[in-house]
Amino acid sequence: MNMVSEDLLNRILDAPVGQVVAVLGEILNCNINLEVIEQNAITPHQFVRKIVIIANELPVINAYVEFDSTVLPESIVSELLKKKRGVGTILNIHNIKATRNVIFFNRNTDERLVLRKYEIINDGIVWFTILEEIRLDNLGSNNNS
Repeated sequence: MNMVSEDLLNRILDAPVGQVVAVLGEILNCNINLEVIEQNAITPHQFVRKIVIIANELPVINAYVEFDSTVLPESIVSELLKKKRGVGTILNIHNIKATRNVIFFNRNTDERLVLRKYEIINDGIVWFTILEEIRLDNLGSNNNS
């Protein structure tokens, strides 16, 4: 990975909770779309949602979000169940200042994929657990276009 790509990755990883899409748009200077692909209930209160972030028609981040509706405010759950916005956008709309606790980080040896699992925490309570797959090959394609 060249230095530009390394800087790009670090800026994505360092983006504040809820700002990844904005940071990507700024870095790549293109339209960034976040799509909620699916959201399913595992139990009556446990949910998993799959999100893809797309830049120049290429998926650059796949995210798998787990949450328990019993620990979230009703306004947040209502937004999540609409399946229209990403978690970060929802938190920003409601002026929630959450923190990120990284559980693990792994870069494949071929450096085409970075995996990061983290928790989004508010007031000491884990609201979301997120597994991100960052597609470095697609980020490189966008960076060079």
